[in-house]
Amino acid sequence: MDDSSSTDHDYLELKRTLRALGDVVRLQIVRVLAGCAEMNVTDLAQVLAAEGRPVSQPLVSWHLAMLRRAGLVRTRRVGRLVYCSLDRDRYRACLRGLGELVDGPAGAQPHVAPTAPATPITPATSAADTTSVRR
Repeated sequence: MDDSSSTDHDYLELKRTLRALGDVVRLQIVRVLAGCAEMNVTDLAQVLAAEGRPVSQPLVSWHLAMLRRAGLVRTRRVGRLVYCSLDRDRYRACLRGLGELVDGPAGAQPHVAPTAPATPITPATSAADTTSVRR
């Protein structure tokens, strides 16, 4: 597999993970799960409600399914209870992927594009000269 298709696959995985994190309730679920080893879905719904974000247990399960499909949450069933936990390795891989978008791969020399020097605003330049006009 060449580097470009590997990078494309990495970007698709990163996109899938970020999409799963693109909801306030799911972010709060990740935060709560980050503070414990595991928690059952009923307790998770109660914690969210106690924090001022009342979410029904079926809706919590739906959000967990999205996080699970992205690989961020693991679940296990004990009888009727479903316990969930944050997959910290997957979370860290997401953070590394974001870092590589900005900083490049670990150990790689960053490519610095030449930039034009900033144009200073002098006293002769008014604020009206520096703003764009919408039409």
